[in-house]
Amino acid sequence: MRGNFVCQSYAVGLVAFILCFATEGFAQFQAPTQDELKMTADPKYPDAAAVYLNYEKKTDNMVGYESVYARIKILKESAKELATVTLEYPKSEGFAGIAAIQGRTIHADGTIVALTMKPQDLTEIKTANAETRRMVFNLPSVEAGSIIEYYYQARLEEHEGIGEAHWVMPPQWDVQRTFPIRKERFWFQTHRGNLGSSLLWYTNLPGAQRLKPNASGQFELVLDDVPPLTEEKWAPPIASRRFQVDFYFESAVSEQQYWDETGRWWLKNMNRFAEASGALKQAASSLITPGDSDLDRARKLYVAVQALDNTDFSRKKTEAERKREGLKSTKHAEDVWIQKSGDGEEIALLYLALLKAAGVKAYPMIVVNRDRGIFNPDYLYFNQFDDVVIVLSPSDGKEIVLDPGEKMCPFQMVSWKHSGAGGIRETPSGVGPWATPLLPYSTNVVVRRAELTVIPDGSVNGKLQFSMSGQEALRWRQESLREDEDALKKGFDEWLRTQVPSGVEAHVTHFAKLDDPSADLAAYATVSGIPGTATSKRLLLPASFFAHSEDQGFIAQPDRQLPVDMHYASVYKDGVLLHLPAGLAIESAPPATAVPWTGYAVFQLKSIPSGNDLTITRTLARAFTLLQPNDYGSMRDFYQKVNAADQQQIVLTSSTTAPKGN
Repeated sequence: MRGNFVCQSYAVGLVAFILCFATEGFAQFQAPTQDELKMTADPKYPDAAAVYLNYEKKTDNMVGYESVYARIKILKESAKELATVTLEYPKSEGFAGIAAIQGRTIHADGTIVALTMKPQDLTEIKTANAETRRMVFNLPSVEAGSIIEYYYQARLEEHEGIGEAHWVMPPQWDVQRTFPIRKERFWFQTHRGNLGSSLLWYTNLPGAQRLKPNASGQFELVLDDVPPLTEEKWAPPIASRRFQVDFYFESAVSEQQYWDETGRWWLKNMNRFAEASGALKQAASSLITPGDSDLDRARKLYVAVQALDNTDFSRKKTEAERKREGLKSTKHAEDVWIQKSGDGEEIALLYLALLKAAGVKAYPMIVVNRDRGIFNPDYLYFNQFDDVVIVLSPSDGKEIVLDPGEKMCPFQMVSWKHSGAGGIRETPSGVGPWATPLLPYSTNVVVRRAELTVIPDGSVNGKLQFSMSGQEALRWRQESLREDEDALKKGFDEWLRTQVPSGVEAHVTHFAKLDDPSADLAAYATVSGIPGTATSKRLLLPASFFAHSEDQGFIAQPDRQLPVDMHYASVYKDGVLLHLPAGLAIESAPPATAVPWTGYAVFQLKSIPSGNDLTITRTLARAFTLLQPNDYGSMRDFYQKVNAADQQQIVLTSSTTAPKGN
């Protein structure tokens, strides 16, 4: 569903409106009905663990407050987490504190347990975002069957120079949630104190509804029976599909005018930072060789910037530390090169500056990360963008998207979140919208090898070897930057549990090429356990020793509502060598199997006996990344056939009673 955007400038007269900030008497809690008390499931959404009976959010810029009221029926134990209520506001200008809190828990028998808490008792928790303040409170005695009800009110800070209280950051309305909502209301009062800018709002609402203010500058949205967010495996990010309304201040007359002006402003800033200074020209000259092609120059410069300290993956120095070490604030790419450190965007722009200094044509691009959202040109808000990538335009070939700000990302590859990602970029003719290409399956390969000795009781022991290129290698290399060796091995062991059969344990012993993104990453592990079943006459072993987890959920899910997003195309190649016990022969092994899905994927399985050994090879190549729901039936059929082949067994029997076979 596509959202819509509205732009309107206001000169709204002040409305006389008095708000009492008393700590009592401002919230009118509702008496629950007998049906609500007795409810054990929502008839329309029987699987829902909770249901919002009422939700209301009000923001008043004229007087300076924001309030939230909610009444929620807890239907299952898993929804008791809703008893912890999180309040999140910006630390910057606009938020002046919590004025009041009320809450209570009503049990199924009508017993009421009141929340005894004052605003000063709120628990503040740390956040990764330094600009955000997050506080929580907990409703008491919550259990399945309870109704929780709460209200809180935030004061808004008076802005200097205006003389009126107002909300610097306009509200965001989360219209759709994880649980169904029976009735909700949102209300927003704006005023003339919009800092001389225009108020814009982006909407994505049921039935493509549009939102308009009344003559007094009031917005109101009342909805009944809002369905819960659809949750399906391998779905696009929630932010790209949930019902929502975002208000924000931005000067714009039209979509075209906004992106033209914003694009020029952005490119000016990029070029100012990525200036090819004399020092950078000298640096580039020392890194390349006369006669290098554009691609060779780009590769050598890429290796140089990748070697710098990327503070997105390490601790960024505080201002006090920088001052003590005599480091300047980072204003230009040259500063990043001199200090040998910068965040991902700064390193990407340093790379752009070095390319310019080396005479290689390249352009900056800023994208919405695909793991978080999708670029929406209707949403006239530059802050929807995340990261900068570089589009290389060598004289001897086609354009290549590079990801120098992504630590450990190989040359000529990008992180999957930057593939198929929309945004704006510089072009030879200016700035315009663009989307990076999706990754081909050949760039993301996982090779899994096992050499196993089979014991007559059905147990196995042996060694595993994994070889990875592309996204899996990038994931583990970046994990190694964040974790010490023990933590990395622990995490890899947890992943190994998803790769081997139930009843089998695998433990990584060491890695190879962990710090060399130009090479395939290798991991070595030991393995032991009982994947098979022994009877009095036979030994049964799984044909496919390695699991393939990406199809989980598809086989059991007959229908699909949302598009499929597999993140990136890939190839898995498996080879398992089984050393069979003396005295046992192969009664049957899986026949050669091929499952083609033309243009999308292919699966192959082979068994190759040799003396008292059996080799099983398995390949699953998936060329698609994104799939629409109307193609889901074909995809599910493919995975059902793959699963049927994987479920086959190797049957071993006494060599004195049964001949070898295939």
